[in-house]
Amino acid sequence: MSHRGRKHLCFILLLVLSANTTTLSTALSGPYSSRCASPSPAADQHTGVDDASALLRSFRITSGIFSGEGAETLFSPRSYYSVVGQHSFTDSFARRSFSLLPHAVSRTTEPSVIHLTATLTLFGSRVQLFESDLTRESAKEGHSISFYLDGYYSSATTQLCMVGKGSDLSIDGSVKHYMDVALRLRIPSISSLTDPFVTGILEGADFEPFSLLTYAEGSSYRYSENTSCLPLPVPEAAAAARRAIQTTPDGNFSCDTLKARLAASYRLEYGRAHAVSFPSLHEPRLHVNQLHCTAGGAVRAYAVFSNDTANMWGFRDFFSSQEAAVVADGHWDSDTNRLCLRACLVARSSPATPSASTELEVRECGIGMSFWFPAVWTVRDRSVTAGVLWNATQLNSSDNHASVGSDVALITASSFEEWKGNLSDVNYNYSFTMLEEAKKHYLKTGPSDSKKNSKGSFPGNYSHSYRDFRFPFFLEGETGSGTAYPVAIGSAMVDGDRLAAEHSFSRHAAAQLEQGTLVNVSYGVTYYVAPKNWSSFGQLKDRYIRAEGVYDPTTGSLCMVGCGELNGSMDCQILITVQFSSFGNGTGFSHGRGRISSLRNSTDRLYFPRRDITLFGMYSHEVSKSIWRMDTETVVVVISTTLTCVFTVLQILHTKRNPSAAASTSITMLAVQALGLVTPLVVNSELLVMNKRRQLGGLDGDGWLRLNELMLRVPTLIAFALQLRLLQLAWSGRTTAACSSEGETSPAPAPAAERKVLRTCLPLYLLGAAVTAVVHVVNVRAAREAGLVDRRFAPAEVTTLWADLASYAGLVLDGFLLPQVVFNAASGSRSRVRAISPWFYAGGTVIRAAPHAYDAFRAVSYAATHVYASSRDDFFGVAWDIVVPLGAALLAFVLFLQQRLGGDLLLRSRNRRRPCDYQLVSTFQR
Repeated sequence: MSHRGRKHLCFILLLVLSANTTTLSTALSGPYSSRCASPSPAADQHTGVDDASALLRSFRITSGIFSGEGAETLFSPRSYYSVVGQHSFTDSFARRSFSLLPHAVSRTTEPSVIHLTATLTLFGSRVQLFESDLTRESAKEGHSISFYLDGYYSSATTQLCMVGKGSDLSIDGSVKHYMDVALRLRIPSISSLTDPFVTGILEGADFEPFSLLTYAEGSSYRYSENTSCLPLPVPEAAAAARRAIQTTPDGNFSCDTLKARLAASYRLEYGRAHAVSFPSLHEPRLHVNQLHCTAGGAVRAYAVFSNDTANMWGFRDFFSSQEAAVVADGHWDSDTNRLCLRACLVARSSPATPSASTELEVRECGIGMSFWFPAVWTVRDRSVTAGVLWNATQLNSSDNHASVGSDVALITASSFEEWKGNLSDVNYNYSFTMLEEAKKHYLKTGPSDSKKNSKGSFPGNYSHSYRDFRFPFFLEGETGSGTAYPVAIGSAMVDGDRLAAEHSFSRHAAAQLEQGTLVNVSYGVTYYVAPKNWSSFGQLKDRYIRAEGVYDPTTGSLCMVGCGELNGSMDCQILITVQFSSFGNGTGFSHGRGRISSLRNSTDRLYFPRRDITLFGMYSHEVSKSIWRMDTETVVVVISTTLTCVFTVLQILHTKRNPSAAASTSITMLAVQALGLVTPLVVNSELLVMNKRRQLGGLDGDGWLRLNELMLRVPTLIAFALQLRLLQLAWSGRTTAACSSEGETSPAPAPAAERKVLRTCLPLYLLGAAVTAVVHVVNVRAAREAGLVDRRFAPAEVTTLWADLASYAGLVLDGFLLPQVVFNAASGSRSRVRAISPWFYAGGTVIRAAPHAYDAFRAVSYAATHVYASSRDDFFGVAWDIVVPLGAALLAFVLFLQQRLGGDLLLRSRNRRRPCDYQLVSTFQR
C-alpha cells in the first residue's frame, strides 16, 4: 500500500473513532441552543479525507493565553505565596496557556457552517499548601484542566461556539466536573496582517467567564503585497556577512530551518533618532515566539518587546501578550539572502466587561523588518541571526535616504541564544587588539608556570576533540558556578552542531595545536554569583562574557581578554586566565584552576573583585575510559551478586541436610547480612547513580545508567530474598533444637549464646554508627568553613549522612562473620558442629574483600567514576581497603578453626579439658 493510501486508511479510522466521540460528547453537552445562539446547527454531510484534514489543521491551536476572574477560580492566585510568607514567582514561571485539539470535523448542509468536536486544555500552576503543627509550606506545581466540547463554526460570521463539560483532577485524587461549559471564539476565516488574532471567552456554571487570546495558526492567511527590504544596503559589515538559508534536497526553501534560527530572543540597539521614528518603542529585548511560513518562502510572525533582560529564554515557543508587540509578514529574498517583512504595532485592550473577550488592536503598519544570518563572527557580534527595524513610512516620504543608511533611525537586532545548528560555514575574525592584550598578560604570568607545567598532556596535544576545551567551573570562596565553551580554536569554528564542530576542529585546528605554538582561541563564558541574601535568589542573573586570547598546548595555559555587560554598560577589560590540569595526574574530577579579574582600577564603576575558579569535569579520554570501565564493572557486580545467591543457596541446602546446623547458626549474623543487602536497595544504589549523573553531567547515555541501576538491584533483591529464607530456616531450627542423639548437651544453650552475641556486637555496631555520624558532622562543618557547601555541580560537595551511613553499613557487612565467631566462642565445644558451609563463609569473604582490593587499585587512576567499587573509601580512606580484607580473612580462618576444634579453642589453654569436649583424631577422621 502506498504512503498516501496508508494516510487515507488511518484518517478513515480516525473519523470512525471520532464519530463515537462526537456522539458521546453531544449526549453529555446538553442542548446546544441553550448556550449558543449562533451559529445554528446543521446536519452533517460527507466530507472528503483531504478536506477534513485541512479543516482539522485550520482549527488547531497549540499556544494561547487566558486571563480573567474565572481563571483565578480554576487556578490558584499568583499572590498566594505572600500569604504563606514565600516569594511570588514571575509570570514566566506561572504563565497560563491553552490549546485546542480538534477530534473530528464535518461540513454540513449549510455551506458556511462546519461541525466540530475538540478538546480544550488549560495549562497553569496551582499552589499546594502543606501544613503541620510547626510549619506551613507551599509549593507551586503545574496543573491542567481539560474540556470536551462540541459545536459549530460559521465562516460567514467567523464565530465558533461549542458546549460541553470539563474535568479536573484534585490533589487528593478526586475528580471535579465542570458542567454547562461554553466556548466562544472568533476565528478569522482568512487571517491577515490586520486581522491575525483568535479571541474569545470560556464560561461555565462553576466559574466566571474569562478571555482567551492567541495568534492564528491556520494555513488560511492572506499575505501582504509589495513587501521589500531597505532600498539602501544595511550597514556594510552586515551586508557582507549575509548567508543563504539552508534548502531542502530538492532546492526548495526550508521552512523548518528558518523557524529554528529566527524564532529567538534578540538584543535591540536603538539609533540616535529612534525617539522620532519609533516613539512607542524603547524596550531592550525582542522575542519572536510565533512564526509560520510556507514552502514558497512566505513568512508571517508575531513578536513582543520586553524590558526583561534576565529572562532571556522565557518567551520562546509560547504566545505572549505584552504592552508592545508587532505582527509581520513578508517573504524570503533569495537574491539578497534576507527575510523582508512588513510589520504593524499592536496593543492590548482590556475588555469592557468580564464576559467580553480581550482584543489586540493593530494600529500602525509602517514598520519595516529585515533579518539575515551573518557569515562572519567577531568578539562583539556572535549573532546566529541579525536584523534591523526601520520606519518605512518616513523612508517612503523622504527624499533623503542617507539618514537611514547611516544608521540614524534604525533599530538593530542581534540574537543571543545558543543555536546548535551547523555553523561550519561561519568565519571568525579575531580582534588584533584583544589578542595582543592577551599575549601581553600571558607573557607576564606564563613563563614561570611554563617550566613547571611543560611536562604533561593537555587539551590539544594528546587528543583531537574540541570538547576537551569546554569546562564547567565553580567559584571559590562564594556560591556560584558557570561554564566556558570554545567558539573558535584557531581558524576552526567549533560552536553549534557537534559533528560539524568535530570535523572543523580535526581539519583546521588539530595540526596547528600539534606544532606547540600559541593558538588563537575564542570563548563564551556564562556564570552566576549567588547573592548572600538567599531571599533575593529569584532576581539571580547570569553574566555572559565573550572572550578572545591565546592558548599554549604545551603547558595547558589559557589567557583571554573579554567583553561583558555589567550594569547596562559593556566592559571589554576583563581578564580570564586558566591552567588546565594534565591528563592522568590523579586529581580526580579537578580539571584545573583559573581566575576572572578586572583590568580596571578599583575606583572604576565597572571594576569587580577577582574571582578564582576551579574547573571540574573529565577529559574525553577519561570519559571514554570511565564509561568502558563502568560497563565492565556493572557486569562484575552482577556476577558477584549472583555468586552471593549461589553461596546462599548452598548454605540453605547445607542447613537442610544437617538439622543441627540450624541451631548452631547465629541469628545476628544472618540479620546483619540481610540488612547489609537491603541497604543498597534503599540508599546506596540510588546515591551512586545520582553521583555518576552529576559527575558525567552533559553526557549522553542516561538511559544506560538507569539500565545499570536495574541490573544492580535485581540480583541484590534475589540475594536478599534467599537470605530471608536462610534466616527463617535458622530460626525454625533454633526453636525446635534439642540435645544431640549422642547425649551431648551444649555448655551454653543457643539462646544464651545469642544473647552474648548481642551484648558484644550490638554496642560495637552502635558505637561505630555514632562515630560515623560525628565524623560526618565534623567534615560538613569543615567543608562549610572552606566554602565547599551549597555549590551547584561542585565535585567537592560533602556527601550526605545517608551516604556515610551506607558506607558504614558496607563495613559492617564486610565483617559479617563476627557474630558467628562470637556465637561459637560462647557455645564452647558444641560449636564444632559445621553450622556454616565453607562455600558460604569462604566465598562470602572473597566477595566482600574483592571490592576493597579493586578500590586500592582504582585509587591510583584519575577517572574516579565507578560502579563495582563502593563509595566507602570516600569516608574511611584507602587504608581501610587493606585492613578490611585482612580482618575478613582472619575471621574466616578463626571460624574454620572453631568448626574443626571447637569454639573455646582460644580459652582452652586456661581451662581444664573435659573428656567429651573434643577428640582431635576423630574430628579429622570425619
